[in-house]
Amino acid sequence: MSFNSILSLIKANRIISAITITLLLIIAVVLLRSDTEVTPDDTSLPTVSMTTARAEAGSEQVTLVGTVRAFTEAVITTERAGRVTSVPVTLGQQVSAGTVIATLENAAERAAVLQAEGSYEAALAASAQSDVSVTEAQNNLSAAEDNLKAAIASAYTTVNGTIRNTVDTFYANPDSKVPGVRIDAKGQTAFLNNERTAFQTILPEWQAGLGLMNTSNLAGEVDEAIVSVNRTIALIDTFITIFNNQDDVSRYTPTELQTFSTNFTTVRGSLIGVRSSLQSGLTAVNNAKEQQTRAEISASGGTTSAADAQVKQALGALQAAQSNLSKTVLRTPIAGTINVLDIRLGDFIGAQVPAARVANNDSLEIVTYVGDKELQSLAVGNTLMLQNSIEGVITAIAPAVDPTTRKTEVRIAAESEAIKNGDTVTITTSFESVAVDAVIIPITAVKFALENGVIFLVEDAKLVERPVTIGTIRGGSVEITSGLGIDDSFVRDARGLVVGTAVEVTQ
Repeated sequence: MSFNSILSLIKANRIISAITITLLLIIAVVLLRSDTEVTPDDTSLPTVSMTTARAEAGSEQVTLVGTVRAFTEAVITTERAGRVTSVPVTLGQQVSAGTVIATLENAAERAAVLQAEGSYEAALAASAQSDVSVTEAQNNLSAAEDNLKAAIASAYTTVNGTIRNTVDTFYANPDSKVPGVRIDAKGQTAFLNNERTAFQTILPEWQAGLGLMNTSNLAGEVDEAIVSVNRTIALIDTFITIFNNQDDVSRYTPTELQTFSTNFTTVRGSLIGVRSSLQSGLTAVNNAKEQQTRAEISASGGTTSAADAQVKQALGALQAAQSNLSKTVLRTPIAGTINVLDIRLGDFIGAQVPAARVANNDSLEIVTYVGDKELQSLAVGNTLMLQNSIEGVITAIAPAVDPTTRKTEVRIAAESEAIKNGDTVTITTSFESVAVDAVIIPITAVKFALENGVIFLVEDAKLVERPVTIGTIRGGSVEITSGLGIDDSFVRDARGLVVGTAVEVTQ
């Protein structure tokens, strides 16, 4: 072997040795890393929980979404276009009925009213009342005023008798600070107690004022009397609604409740008659005053009489001018809080534009819409949970489906400072099975097929399928009509499970 051949062999052996050493180092690193890593536990099994239909009984719920709104709410819209010259109220302000919300530019309308007033007064001055003397007119006015005083006194007697003899039978202690309603008031307890407490002051003051009536304050006395009569009618209406909405567990029988409703309806008719008498009496007094004015003008003016038609024409023109002026003044028809105020001083707004929204935020109701299946478990008087913590009572269920939502409207009353007008709330209610032995299971326990479905059982620590027949689905539960007994155990949650899988059962 030559020297060059030996040298080539040595170089080749060095290369092989280097490759061998490199391979040995790689194997050592891999073995070292595998020793430090944690071997996963391939022996752990998926866990499932078992239950029975009897154990799940009573857990069915219906969950809805509702909107909070006020019992009384009004949107004030403009009747004509114009520039806003005043906005005397602010957003969030408490206002009474008749409060001016805003005024539009109305110089021309005020001038028209002034001109119409002059025309009317001129017509009165020219109208001859030759057939009625001043003395006769005064006697007629005096008689009308006496009749009106008697009507006011009669109104007090009727209202006082209604409160004392009819309404008070449903209060435990009507003259105390907390009168105590003795019937399920269906969310109106606070209103009924507050109204009865208010009449503790209204009736004595009204009685005291009867002896102080005179011709100068008759109009004010009539207005106050009508307000008290209307307030009594509202109280009677609330009781009638309560009587008609009592449930089967009421302390009164259906016959007694029907009698109460009939009696209160009769009383309501009497109150309406009293209110009409007051209004008619005031109209008679005003007519007598106008007749006396005409007689006095005729007696002292010495001018030729004009036809009554001229007076009516002038009066009609005056009322038309006053009506046009009133369209420039926006007033709230109800008492409440200004929740929306969409106009500002200096704005120019068109006709039929919403300017403000006023609502009674202390008296709220929740409105929701339900489908036919949920409706089967709801009834007037049922107690529901709002936001999982606030108790509410169903006060009304629409007799027909809403054509817009294709669902049925349900109204719920609740008293809580936690909810506000305009809020969206969740509503939940539990319901019982249609039969004691009905098999109702969680909907998560069923794997649905094209027709019916299957549930999982555990046999020899493995998942086994069992076909079942599906019945009615309600909320998060489903009725099984065949294939499962009420005491048969099944896997409570079948989501993600595969038949034949080995599992571990947990409690």
